[in-house]
Amino acid sequence: MNAYLMKAIYKHCLVVLLVLPGLTNVNAALWECGERSNLPQQGKNYCAASDFRQSAHILKELFVALQNTHEQRYGDSKTLSEAQGAYAVYRDQQCNAENKCIEDEPFHPMIVAQCKTRLNNLRINEIKRMLERS
Repeated sequence: MNAYLMKAIYKHCLVVLLVLPGLTNVNAALWECGERSNLPQQGKNYCAASDFRQSAHILKELFVALQNTHEQRYGDSKTLSEAQGAYAVYRDQQCNAENKCIEDEPFHPMIVAQCKTRLNNLRINEIKRMLERS
């Protein structure tokens, strides 16, 4: 997972909040992410970033389990680690490329985070299948 990207998304959400006129004392943590249609765009960006963080956390936990299995079974998990690193680069670049046409829009962080969550969920399913076969 790219920690720099997550910090950038989170920072973007907070910066936008701080500069919007009429929004003082707004705490991003108070946004309810269940029903998002009534949220301001900053809240939607925040919730999408939160979804991405959650999928990244699940992915990391499953990957560590798979890595441990590979270490125990095969004595090596280097290839697996390289594959996961390549996946992270692919995910980030793919989502940036898919959404290049809207990068100046206020909803860009939300769309990119949704893309990364979608790809993480696909990777989570791949890793689950690999764990089942192990």
